[in-house]
Amino acid sequence: MVVHEQLAQTSNTLFTIAFASYLVAMVAYFFRLAYTKVSAEGVTASTAAGRRVGLLATGLAIFGLGVHVASAATRGLAAGRVPWANMYEYSSLMALFAVAAGLIVVQRRFGYGHLMGFVLALAVLTMTGAVLLSVDPGPVVPALDSYWIRIHTSAAMVASSIFMVGFAATALFLVKDTAERRVAGSPGDRFTGSTVGAAAMPPTTGERPEGYVDDRGADLRPAPPEAQRDALSPVLFPVAPFVVVGLFVLVVWRVPVGAFLAASGAALLGIATWYAVPYLPPAAQLDNLGYRTIAFGFPIWTFAILAGAVWAEEAWGRYWGWDPKETGSFFTWTLYAAYLHARSTRGWRGRRAAWTAVAAFAALMVTYYMVNLWIVGLHSYAGV
Repeated sequence: MVVHEQLAQTSNTLFTIAFASYLVAMVAYFFRLAYTKVSAEGVTASTAAGRRVGLLATGLAIFGLGVHVASAATRGLAAGRVPWANMYEYSSLMALFAVAAGLIVVQRRFGYGHLMGFVLALAVLTMTGAVLLSVDPGPVVPALDSYWIRIHTSAAMVASSIFMVGFAATALFLVKDTAERRVAGSPGDRFTGSTVGAAAMPPTTGERPEGYVDDRGADLRPAPPEAQRDALSPVLFPVAPFVVVGLFVLVVWRVPVGAFLAASGAALLGIATWYAVPYLPPAAQLDNLGYRTIAFGFPIWTFAILAGAVWAEEAWGRYWGWDPKETGSFFTWTLYAAYLHARSTRGWRGRRAAWTAVAAFAALMVTYYMVNLWIVGLHSYAGV
């Protein structure tokens, strides 16, 4: 018993260290973002200071990931089972896999390391939710004592983490696309073409340089990066995330202090997003990142639902019964399927498809948090 208590305490300590590492790495990644320039073709270039701080951020993120893995392992040893049998453990590992997916896909595969701050921000918010749901490690209830918990739950957890990364990319796409459209359609068509990472306008001395005017004398100079930021509301960005996240946490956990802290973190993330707009990759590339990420996670989510149906037949004698959790999972699957279909449908590409993906992620969060905590069903015993 003493050994198990020591392992549980060690797990909690490692969790705190991982949380702090992610938090500092997030700030460092945002510093790197502020010192990154993006060309109209989406090629990124960082200053010397940005590169050094970026390396520090990557090191901290990898260190935090290793400590987080150790925290999950010691938690499993303390409980004598897999470390994802309740909402605290599931939330913790969902954040872990989101960071891992971000490092592998966003930073390594696509080369968008300057966007990792947003992935880490979502991971930190998820870990904050885990703290609110914290419980002592212990054995699972008999209904969960099955090898299917290793298959169904782990698949759902990995898919949720991938969808989290996809949500970050899709949300950034919507912001960037709005900025690009507003600048391109500014009064008088002052700027034209892609404005992403465009160089500052060259000075003029009475005559406009050749190539920067059309045959009617209209200004065709590329917009400065700050034009995209100025095209968006600096007031709306902190307000909307603050209200949405605050209400969600307040409704789910009824913890006013926790709701205020989570809402404040979301507001700061909104401010960071507004500031970072000029340094984001082109909207088309963000859209592609979100699509590829979600397309990768969708088959895993599909497998998780099928594995859950098999487990349900073993545990309750039926494959499907429209339990609230089953219904929510299927609704989430339907929305993600609609998103993938919309990507290939004329008239639904771009923003409409992206909003479908945002709705799908919202359904995923409602299914995981609100259905587990507030709606009575056969999955209620999994609770916290």
